[in-house]
Amino acid sequence: MLKGFNHEEMSDVAFEVGGEVERESTATTFHAFHSILRLNAPSLADMCRPGDKAVVPINGVEPEVFKMLLYFCYGGKVSEDELAANAKAIIEAADRFGIVNLKLQAEAVLTKQTEITADNMLDNLLYANSKNLALLFQEKIMDFVAENGTRLSAKFLLYDVPSSLISDILTAFSQGKKATRTGSSAPDDDLKFMRVGDLRKRMHEKGLCIDGSRETMISLLRENLASIETEAEETLSIPLFGLEKKRTALLRNI
Repeated sequence: MLKGFNHEEMSDVAFEVGGEVERESTATTFHAFHSILRLNAPSLADMCRPGDKAVVPINGVEPEVFKMLLYFCYGGKVSEDELAANAKAIIEAADRFGIVNLKLQAEAVLTKQTEITADNMLDNLLYANSKNLALLFQEKIMDFVAENGTRLSAKFLLYDVPSSLISDILTAFSQGKKATRTGSSAPDDDLKFMRVGDLRKRMHEKGLCIDGSRETMISLLRENLASIETEAEETLSIPLFGLEKKRTALLRNI
C-alpha cells in the first residue's frame, strides 16, 4: 500500500494544499487513489471523483498535516511525537475528512498532554464537545469535575455553560458523589455511568462506529440492544406461529 503513497502514476485524484497562508508559492500537490480514500477518508473522497483532471483545492490545512493524513490512509503510522506536536491540527483535519482512527489516536495523545485546571476547564470542555472528543471530554474533564465538584459549583455560575453540556456535568457530579459514598463505580450494565473507554470497547465489539459523543454512543448501544431483543422475540415467535397454523388446520378438519 505504502508504495502507492503520493505516487502520481498510481493515483487518479490530486489535491492542492495551501495551508493557512494561501499563496501560490506555498501550495503543495498530493496524489491519491480514490478507492483508498473511499475506505479510509470518506468525506475527502466525496470532494472528488476518480479520474478528475482538475486538482481539488484544500484550504485550512497545513501541507505537512495533510501528508500525515494521507500517509495514514495508505496504512502508514503517524508517530506519537508527530501526534503530540500537531494534535489539534490533526484532530481538526481528521474530523473534517472522516479519518476516525487517526482522530482517536490524536485525541488520546492530546488527552495525555493536557492538564485540566479550574481556569482552563471550560475552554477545554467547549473544544472537546465541538469535536466530539469523548475521551478528553469525559475521561479527563469530567473526572476533574467529579473530583472537584464542590469547589467548582460556584465557578460554573460565572460562565455561560451550553445547555447541551448540563446533563454531562450533572452526571459527573453524580459520579463523584457516588464514588465518595460507595468507593466504587456504577454497575457495568449502566450505560449512563459507563466510562468512555468501556463504551468504545462495546461499540467496537458490535461493529458500530466508535467516533461520536458520549450521548451518541449510548444511544447507538441502546438501539442495538433493542434491535437484538426484537430479533430474538421474532425468532421465538416463528415456531409458535407454525404450531398455531397446524392447530387451526386440525380444527378445520374436525
